[in-house]
Amino acid sequence: MDSNLAIVLNGGGARGSYQAGVLRALYEIIKKDQKLFEIITGNSAGAINAIFLASNARDWGSSTQYLVDLWTRLRPEDIFDIGQFSVGKLGTNWVKGALIKSPDAKTLFNGLLNTDPLRKLIIREINFDEIHSLVKTKLITAISLAATNYYSGANVVFYESNKHVEDWAKFDRFSIKSQLNVDHVMGSSAIPLFFPPAQIDNSYYGDGCIRQITPLSPAINLGAEKIITIGIRHHRSIAKIKELSFKSNNTPPISQVGGVMMDSIFLDSLEADIERLEKVNTIVKIMGSKSSWKHIPILSLRPSRDLGLMTEKLNKELPIVIRYFLRTVGVSGQAGLNLLSYLAFDSSYTKQVVELGYEDTMSKKQEVLNFIDAK
Repeated sequence: MDSNLAIVLNGGGARGSYQAGVLRALYEIIKKDQKLFEIITGNSAGAINAIFLASNARDWGSSTQYLVDLWTRLRPEDIFDIGQFSVGKLGTNWVKGALIKSPDAKTLFNGLLNTDPLRKLIIREINFDEIHSLVKTKLITAISLAATNYYSGANVVFYESNKHVEDWAKFDRFSIKSQLNVDHVMGSSAIPLFFPPAQIDNSYYGDGCIRQITPLSPAINLGAEKIITIGIRHHRSIAKIKELSFKSNNTPPISQVGGVMMDSIFLDSLEADIERLEKVNTIVKIMGSKSSWKHIPILSLRPSRDLGLMTEKLNKELPIVIRYFLRTVGVSGQAGLNLLSYLAFDSSYTKQVVELGYEDTMSKKQEVLNFIDAK
């Protein structure tokens, strides 16, 4: 297997559970206990998966199984505070924040859900000193997490690497070498409006997918020679898209609008960047040594089913407080299922999505092996 195989984990809230199933299947197919992936990059929920993988990279069998176990036993209270008093207080503070300007920054309200439980989970489960050691001893070549700065609007890639890397920058994004910690994970995974911004150093950050229009860029800049991506979008046929577009529909509730907005944040950029890289690879193949670009093979793995529709029966399984919260934003029946899938941090949803990721990938075993073995 070529060195510097990169895994790119783009985000999507609870849909990130799909990546856990795929990663476990990849381990079972490739059968490599160390240096399964030398470069790990993550955005949003993908950042959570990336950091969990990296912290256990001495044994990729244990690492991938640990991630599966984490997602399949997940409860909403592991991610955000679901206490009735807490949810009610958050709603009251939201209204106050909209109507009354507070001079106290500590009382400023900027997220619907309190994610202190997620922070505690990460602190409890992740040994960041171990990650630094794994990079230093070259069991991992590099790891990066991206977050969006809420003041500059720039997408910032925070990375660790044991090789010399020239920092890269474009007009709306740049990289910075850092020692990763819980703040980077919280910033990268802070779903806009729902999760509060996270402070990293002196500024505040939100979800890494918001302005990450080139999610393959960190892996490429960190030296990837091959890339595997795990998407969370099920590809529908053009005929199906047209059918949904032109059929008679009711006025969309805010949950339906929110679901489309979430899709645009979490799904569109990865698909577009994969297409760009495939076009570059075609040009390189045609031009050969005359091309200034590098050929970087890519394997894209994605769901065989719509992860949004898989939440259809979920409302009955969620705690009553969460069901009430979701109803207030219009999640009901078929309406808002996409939005629900990003917030459904419950094993009744994540377990079936993990299983789908595993099954989808195992069904492509030969394709994966051909990609890994190709020169």
